[in-house]
Amino acid sequence: MRDKAGRNPIDLSCHLGFVNITLFLQMKMGTVCDMIRHDINVCENGNNAYHIMCYRGQYECLVALLNFERVCMKKTLSDQLQKEKSKYRIKSMDVKGGFLTKTVQHDADSIKRHQEFNLRL
Repeated sequence: MRDKAGRNPIDLSCHLGFVNITLFLQMKMGTVCDMIRHDINVCENGNNAYHIMCYRGQYECLVALLNFERVCMKKTLSDQLQKEKSKYRIKSMDVKGGFLTKTVQHDADSIKRHQEFNLRL
């Protein structure tokens, strides 16, 4: 969906500095990789939404867009950790600082899986 000048809604929200609307639109659009593959509106001077945000001083909006991928990755890893903890019955109080503190109740395989998961982070 674009206007007469060829701008999409995320271009307009970035231009105006609406951080919450920009994040909402990006969630609907997908990850940062999806957004990069998406047609980025480039004006006649060769500027896109990122250039315009820098020029206009919309740094909060720019930082929110650039950190969006990191937030999505953290949420995905957190969800995966919760599934692993429930699958192998690891209690939250057994984990401190990302490591198992009470290994008495867990078998060697559970301890090994938890350590391998930490290595992937």
